[in-house]
Amino acid sequence: MSAHIKRLQPKDKQEKQKLIQQLQFLLEQFPEHENKATSLLWEIKRRNKLNDPNTWTFIMISPEQNLAVVNWLTSKSKRPLNAVKLWALLFDNVHRETGQIMLTRQEIADELKIQSANVTRIMTELESINAIFKKKNGRGVVYYMNPNVANHYPQEIREKLQKEAKKLKLLDGGLI
Repeated sequence: MSAHIKRLQPKDKQEKQKLIQQLQFLLEQFPEHENKATSLLWEIKRRNKLNDPNTWTFIMISPEQNLAVVNWLTSKSKRPLNAVKLWALLFDNVHRETGQIMLTRQEIADELKIQSANVTRIMTELESINAIFKKKNGRGVVYYMNPNVANHYPQEIREKLQKEAKKLKLLDGGLI
């Protein structure tokens, strides 16, 4: 017989967590707005510090690939210090179920106290080495972590996504 460890929360957080679950259930009834619903739920959880108390909040990352990205940013980026700070910020703001970077360009710029155009330039650098990738979303883009670099998926999903994802590029264009 195995024991189940339950993380205790204050009553107000428990009540807010129940409301979040109810809101999630309601939003799931409108799958055509899944992206907006996911963003809304993530934002509410982030602003209220309401992560599900029974889930881990870690992301699996390959130490070798993270080091390769950091080394590339510090040696090749036009803005190395800001690029490394942005790379670290992405891990604190990635949707753990989808890999989506949940901050807007302006939110990243505000957090790092840099111009939003520089955020775009750094994200383009990260995309050029396949550390992240982007998908068109209407007139804008949505960024995602490359599942070969960092993810939080169960093994079956992780293996499938990693096979489909591009490999991380190294300094001299080789693959890791």
